[in-house]
Amino acid sequence: MDPNNPYQGPQAALLDTPRPGESTVGRARRRPVGHGLRWWTRAWSLVETNWVLWCLVTLVFFAVLLGISLLSLWVPMLGSFVPTLLVPVLSAGLCHLAWRRWTDDEFQFFDFFAGFSHRTGPLFVTGLIQLLLQVVYSAAMAAMALVLFGAEGTAFFGGAFGATGAPATTAVDADGAAPLLIGMVGAALFVPYMALIWFQAPLVYFGDRGAFRALGESFTAVLRNWLPMLWYSVIVMMVLTFWGGVFWVFFVFANTLFSGVSQILANALLGLAAAVSGLFLMAVSMISVYASFRDIFGADDEPEAAPEL
Repeated sequence: MDPNNPYQGPQAALLDTPRPGESTVGRARRRPVGHGLRWWTRAWSLVETNWVLWCLVTLVFFAVLLGISLLSLWVPMLGSFVPTLLVPVLSAGLCHLAWRRWTDDEFQFFDFFAGFSHRTGPLFVTGLIQLLLQVVYSAAMAAMALVLFGAEGTAFFGGAFGATGAPATTAVDADGAAPLLIGMVGAALFVPYMALIWFQAPLVYFGDRGAFRALGESFTAVLRNWLPMLWYSVIVMMVLTFWGGVFWVFFVFANTLFSGVSQILANALLGLAAAVSGLFLMAVSMISVYASFRDIFGADDEPEAAPEL
């Protein structure tokens, strides 16, 4: 159709969904400690507006990763590596859904797969980098066990990670030294690993960063905001601990007060409630990553108050 035809009807790019780019996703900035709570509350406000769909998306997210992981029963390499490659692609889809709701756009389930149509290659490279980091992390743990405890420490480490042929017990784990030290060093190494990948996927997807550049920017952002990140982590642990404690009490009372068919029915209903509420909290936890990304990198001129959804 001639673009200069004055009689043609109006046209709009209905399928063209604009996204923030490198010009709007700036450098990491320091945020106050209290923003650790704000990230959680803003994510909660996004999820509660359509919690059924968010729970469904979260269920599909974990079901896809679990289904591929089960392939390790037949194809060990595929089942071990592919989930890590897919996590950034699926995480970008979650962030895309959160971005659409934040801007008050229509929320559709199939937008969850946006990472397979936008920045797909860089997102897969992001997954590859995360996979390599996991390999480096595992190698560092194995080397640490070898240096501290020799062959027995390596055998213990291999047994803990499912290696075949590892003895069930060793002289090292008999006195508890290996589990304690390996656990402490593992936790210490896990923190910088999470700092490297925390904002990597949204930086690649929204900020048009390369996978390696996003790795460094993510680490810098977490380092600059370690206080609100620490407060955020405490809040998440408190919420999950409270949730687990409440349902544990409910299950104890159900098994004490009921018996027979009533007990089975009560446990089934509590199990369903625990599963749904758990999916809700997992959705809030994952979307809070987007809320923190939006706040720290200034993806737009966000208001001080939480968005009214």
